[in-house]
Amino acid sequence: MAKNLSGDLQVASANRLVDGVVVWLDDAGQWTDRLARAAVSREARASEILLERARAEGFGVIEPYLVAVSEDEDGTLEPLSLRERIRASGLTFDAIAADAVRYA
Repeated sequence: MAKNLSGDLQVASANRLVDGVVVWLDDAGQWTDRLARAAVSREARASEILLERARAEGFGVIEPYLVAVSEDEDGTLEPLSLRERIRASGLTFDAIAADAVRYA
């Protein structure tokens, strides 16, 4: 599958309440910290349904929302926006967590 740059592919994301970790809704309706396991919507109506489902499964997370992604030929997902790529990488959270531990 070719890269999608228009934002037609979307996944549902949120942050877990207990630790702030970025999570993604999977096909089973569970929140996972691995983008590779996220349920992908491939059309507008499917995206609406995915967001409704994310909100219904929202216990333990805060403010689920849709994130536009691209999918490489091998099925690898990558968020289109820089903000979401940073969230998916976890780099800023790790840096903040390291500072929190150091000053605790």
